[in-house]
Amino acid sequence: MEHDAAFMAEKINQYLGECLLIVRRGTWLESFAKDNEVPSVSISFRGNFSFQAIRQLRRLWHREEIRNVIFLGSSEIRSIHFSLSPPVERFIVRHGTTKSSSKKDIVHRLIWSRVTAHWCISEHLKRNVEALFPVGRAKVFVNYVGLGDKLTCLPHAKPLSWDDDVLRLVHVGRLVPGKGQRDALEVIAQLNARGVPATLTLYGSGPDRAELEARIENLFLSSVITIAGHVVHPYQYFSDFHGILYPSYGEGFGNAFVEGLATGMHGFSYDNTVFPELKALGLDFHMVPDRNIEALVDAIEKVWQRREALPGGNVVKCRSLFSADQEMVVLADYLV
Repeated sequence: MEHDAAFMAEKINQYLGECLLIVRRGTWLESFAKDNEVPSVSISFRGNFSFQAIRQLRRLWHREEIRNVIFLGSSEIRSIHFSLSPPVERFIVRHGTTKSSSKKDIVHRLIWSRVTAHWCISEHLKRNVEALFPVGRAKVFVNYVGLGDKLTCLPHAKPLSWDDDVLRLVHVGRLVPGKGQRDALEVIAQLNARGVPATLTLYGSGPDRAELEARIENLFLSSVITIAGHVVHPYQYFSDFHGILYPSYGEGFGNAFVEGLATGMHGFSYDNTVFPELKALGLDFHMVPDRNIEALVDAIEKVWQRREALPGGNVVKCRSLFSADQEMVVLADYLV
């Protein structure tokens, strides 16, 4: 989410006009913004509700004559709600993750009452927001993630041919339960047991790393699975892989998965959350019943046995569906 916020600020500055990235002082995002020359302002606050933050934000709105506020997430919305005052006219909340608990009680109805629009990065999230949030008169719209310059600098995936003696798969995401890494380990174990020489590289960091390392050892997979850890731009290594294995339980959009498809590599996912929507958009990948590990293994094995050609048509489709130009055109309609 933090990197998304910086990337979003850069796109708005490029396409729509001056944009300030507001960050919490002392965080990684503050350092990232400075290092990458993203126009930003840092404020000091603690917790989900802060009088200090409210005062600082009110002064900021007036000093910079800010009319549009876009918030990525929902954890600090209480402070933002009570800070909103002229010249602010529009308050947009961008939803990037699936929520599970209702926000329609009287307290949340108050806190969310100043929102003028809910920006959902998929139809799946739009349904989620309409079901759980007190939308009221606010507009709810879908605006897909614009991959921006990535679309022109993404490498081409590694072609799969009869000369290959290893099937190279990749997963990108935070190491947390439900993101797909645990199921991916089981998939690799079963593939190798069937005689499919598959390897897997995991990019990402998080609290599940120790558990994943233990499972890799218990499954005797140390020679075929690598946890590469966090890298700034993992997509720069996608030319090393034939496919992206992404058995996630709850993606709001699946940036890394779409980036993988945009290189032309094979994609493997469950039939849940946003993935049927990506299929409906015309993207070509293998989607199997939700949480069916054996079905994933079957799909990957068939691709290997046939040395199935890469779905190169995804490259063109992704450049059309997920351009920054298109994302900013849609957003502009909800700003003043």
